[in-house]
Amino acid sequence: MEKLNSMRCPVCESKLHIGRLSCTQCKAEYHIDREFFPFEYLSAEQKSFLITFLKCGGNIKAMEAELNVSYPTIKKRYEELLIALEIKEPSSFRKENIDMSIFGKINRDSKKASDVIKNKLYDNNGIAVINLPRGGVCHISIAESGDAFVSDKLPNQIVSFYVFDIIVDFLKSVGGKAPKGLGRSDRVGYGKCGEETVMYQIATRYYDKEIGESTFDPLFVLAAMLDWAGIAENGWGYLRLL
Repeated sequence: MEKLNSMRCPVCESKLHIGRLSCTQCKAEYHIDREFFPFEYLSAEQKSFLITFLKCGGNIKAMEAELNVSYPTIKKRYEELLIALEIKEPSSFRKENIDMSIFGKINRDSKKASDVIKNKLYDNNGIAVINLPRGGVCHISIAESGDAFVSDKLPNQIVSFYVFDIIVDFLKSVGGKAPKGLGRSDRVGYGKCGEETVMYQIATRYYDKEIGESTFDPLFVLAAMLDWAGIAENGWGYLRLL
């Protein structure tokens, strides 16, 4: 059985509940159905970030030095932490009327994957429903920051459009096609998350993961979005630039 790093299902990311209490003395058992405290639902990475935040007194400069990551990464992780702790509501992907000023200036001449997808989302009034290759759909919408998106398939995540530039740059460097990989089954650098995979690039260049660490895997949504935008073919086990 997979070791749990948080009180979330390792398969679907849904919250696990406390289902039974037992007495260590008389062995009596009581069946209940109750959520854990929000802290318990944090991933190991989020718990570590929270401890660092408290240790540094919330000082961003100190956190940059402690974690060796950039300010945008600190900001992104902080926003995700607030949402995970239910302190802040995530941007809704079901909004019918989105304030389009969130997008800021739209660059129609840019060929960067991040801008192409952002522009297409803008043309869809800030929301989109995208088909997934194995059936079903994912809903996406612009995040409040204007430089990221949220999805119903990526709970407690605010994903920067920059991740698409990472993917496309990697595909260009390997001739336009690469295996997608799988971050849910193997640790970074091993098996289906080897350095020849798109998932490895996301883990190391977007999530700042080291070899041997576990990583969150958003690729099934990202690949579908690249296909939706006409940037890459979301093939069975691979991505290919169009």
